[in-house]
Amino acid sequence: MKASTRIFGMLVWLGALVLAGSIILALTAARVGEHRSSTYGYAYSLFQQGWGGEIGIVPPVFSLERKYKETQYNKDAKQYEEVEKTERYTLVPKSINIDTNLDYAEKIRSLLVFNAFEVNNREIYTIVNNTQYAGALQVKVSTPENANLLYDYTIAIPSKENLTVRPIMNNSVALLPVFAPGEEADVVVTYSTKGMDIYKYNLSAYQNNVIQELTADIKLNTDNYAIYREGIPHTETPTADGAVLRFDVKDFSTTQDLGVAFLEKQQYLNQIQNLMRFSPLSLALFLLVVFMLSQIFDVRFNAFHFLFLGMIDVFYYLFVAYLIRFFGIVPTFGISIVLTAVMFVLYAPNVLGRWFAFRVAGVYLFLLTVVFSLIFLMPIFQGLLFVLLIFVIFMSLMIFVGRSDISKWHIVAG
Repeated sequence: MKASTRIFGMLVWLGALVLAGSIILALTAARVGEHRSSTYGYAYSLFQQGWGGEIGIVPPVFSLERKYKETQYNKDAKQYEEVEKTERYTLVPKSINIDTNLDYAEKIRSLLVFNAFEVNNREIYTIVNNTQYAGALQVKVSTPENANLLYDYTIAIPSKENLTVRPIMNNSVALLPVFAPGEEADVVVTYSTKGMDIYKYNLSAYQNNVIQELTADIKLNTDNYAIYREGIPHTETPTADGAVLRFDVKDFSTTQDLGVAFLEKQQYLNQIQNLMRFSPLSLALFLLVVFMLSQIFDVRFNAFHFLFLGMIDVFYYLFVAYLIRFFGIVPTFGISIVLTAVMFVLYAPNVLGRWFAFRVAGVYLFLLTVVFSLIFLMPIFQGLLFVLLIFVIFMSLMIFVGRSDISKWHIVAG
């Protein structure tokens, strides 16, 4: 058989292995991206239905309802009559004070861990009648986004003998029958709810208005959290149990929401999905490296063994993709490395020989799995590190190939 025929046949075989592995990895990447579907998504949905989902607090809407009479001509009666009309003016809070106690606790369902929390809120809205009319002070309150349970909900006005109102959710109710021009009142809203992953206050509801002052204190019983949006000025004070977040802004308008996120495991799903998209490149490079270096070092084995060598690389990424649902990022990589190493140790030395397996193939497998994966956990430097890794691999191949006599490769010499 001619050398060109042997080389072409080997490249076709390696290409077929890479294609098959790429299909498996692509399907797995799609599954990783289905954060709220598949088997995990079903368990997530069940837990969300019982406990609650990502909570978004919808601020109450205050308004002044003014009723007045106006004289109009009645064409049918052919006379002037007094008609009662109603006008509504939106009243934007002068200041907002939010006091939140966030009690975080992981919940385990079917071996899956969910970031559950219970939140107790006390909000004070300072409302001023900046119109020239007197009328009824109205408020419309809405159920928090994705909340399945809302309890201890009250609205009170301390200055009016601690007047307390039981609201009708998603409907307007009257707080004060008469709210005079220039009058100011503090409206206190208290409630409790449950959710998971994210707690946020939809401050963006006021993006078209300027709020004179906002203060928000979020007390946490854990230090495993992240700020939902970094743009809003805040301070973080560690405590014995967790931390206290304080947001203090004056005369502002924003499109951002404030809050915290509990995403110890889920926060890596996007990076893992991105890793899976590029994992076929790892497989192709690993097979290419083993093929070329086996020629250079005259290590001979049947081409069929490339199938199992390639599957060692593929299984590493399969382990990472599916274990991330059950464990944190460090245990996931640790278990994946151990399982892949066991596969490699039990197979590669018998096929490639101990020296080539551990001093050559094992090193490149480590670079193209473990190091390759860690690059995708550093999104800021991901592009640079990715290029450097590929550069190092190709540079090393160039050095080995440059020092070898290609005419003596057994695939060429026969």
